[in-house]
Amino acid sequence: MTVSPMPELYAAYGSNLSHAQMQARCPGATVAGAVLLPGWRLVLRRFALIEPDPAATCPVGLWQVTPGHLVVLDGYEGPHTYERTRLALPGGGEAWVYREIRYRPGPPSAGYVARLRQGYQDFGFDPAPLEAALLAA
Repeated sequence: MTVSPMPELYAAYGSNLSHAQMQARCPGATVAGAVLLPGWRLVLRRFALIEPDPAATCPVGLWQVTPGHLVVLDGYEGPHTYERTRLALPGGGEAWVYREIRYRPGPPSAGYVARLRQGYQDFGFDPAPLEAALLAA
């Protein structure tokens, strides 16, 4: 009998909100929901990141992923750019999230912004936090 690895939750706030991008990167990953993270703000430089901000909320898409998917995502996010860490979710539970550890000034490319906007549409998010981050970039 083959035992499949236990699924994990991954919280996406940037271009991995795009369903097409996630299916290309992590075939078989499934949408597990969406939440607004209180106390976090979306920031855009060259790429998206989240920063603590007690007055803000940041929409995140939740993906059910395998440990193998996390290895793939680690490769995309890079060990010297983002660090994978656990983040408490509202209502309980935790998800993996990538936190930026290397400052990369912006602005983001037009293609990257298009993927962000598509991801917000894919998850049905209000685009206001994304547009505010773009104005501040």
